[in-house]
Amino acid sequence: MKNNPANEHNAVNLGQQFSLALIMFHQTVAEKVGLNLTDYKVLGLIPVEGLTAGEIALKTGLSTGMVTTVVDRLENKDFVYRERDPKDRRKVIIKANFGKVGAELGPIFQSFGQAMSEVMSAYSPEENKLIQEYIMKSTEVFKQETEKLNQG
Repeated sequence: MKNNPANEHNAVNLGQQFSLALIMFHQTVAEKVGLNLTDYKVLGLIPVEGLTAGEIALKTGLSTGMVTTVVDRLENKDFVYRERDPKDRRKVIIKANFGKVGAELGPIFQSFGQAMSEVMSAYSPEENKLIQEYIMKSTEVFKQETEKLNQG
């Protein structure tokens, strides 16, 4: 299939609009709960079992010192807490305070989830599968390109 410059331009423009809307949504959510964007996104990475500061650093590319600063700020706002690893007392696990997270972020994401469900309900199961595949592949491209930038 031949490349169509007009279609490519429209796709890039649409991608830029989508990216900006996504960033601005998350920036606004972060501000609503009294966090900066980095702290908010780190909070979103923490699974139920928690993560060490080193694991957060690996996932984010932040230095361990910066992770400590982020965790301190999140802990001061009661979004996370530190817990000693029962298997290795030298390790500290950062865990999310899901009661606070749910109370602060739940209503925002409930509304968001409902709105996105309405969008997705307009598509057939096959179309939804294609959309999900596109998002997964795009996510991998973002990860690979980020890794290239970090290496070079």
